[in-house]
Amino acid sequence: MGEVIALLLAVSPAFARETPPIPVTRVAVEVFGVGLSGNQDGLAFTRREGPLENGENPDPRARQLAEESAQQIALIHSTSWRWEPDGRIVLTYVAWVKEGTLGRAARPLPKLAAPGPVDPLRPRPAEIRELDPLAHGLRHLTFLLRTSRDGAMARGLGAPAVAALQKLEPEVAGELPPD
Repeated sequence: MGEVIALLLAVSPAFARETPPIPVTRVAVEVFGVGLSGNQDGLAFTRREGPLENGENPDPRARQLAEESAQQIALIHSTSWRWEPDGRIVLTYVAWVKEGTLGRAARPLPKLAAPGPVDPLRPRPAEIRELDPLAHGLRHLTFLLRTSRDGAMARGLGAPAVAALQKLEPEVAGELPPD
């Protein structure tokens, strides 16, 4: 697209005067690394974010961000996207980290609050709190785990991770119970 515009500008100076600039949407990739805390008494998480450049595939970028805060990723899954008031689009991933490999920057996972009220005609909540995308992603993973027909997800996660996820509610809305 940029080459076409450059050609038009070179061929027609009037095009440059009459054509408004093409808006560029900034896209970011956000990755929550989640796993059992070091003493396995609960869950811990990290959050990394980085820009997506020049229309690149977000999946490898998400893996790169996940690997910056964990040594071994058992599963990585795209869970949501959102528009931010600064004009960015944020693509959210949850990366389940194998036991004992979550980095030192991991924080204990607090009790995650229920989503705010939902208007059926407005899909974006009025407020998106920092950990809302993580809560949504964990409920999504729990749902996928419980509805998987071939068991591949459970095998990839391993028994301790499956046990931790099975404690969570798989519903789209609601509060995640404490560990």
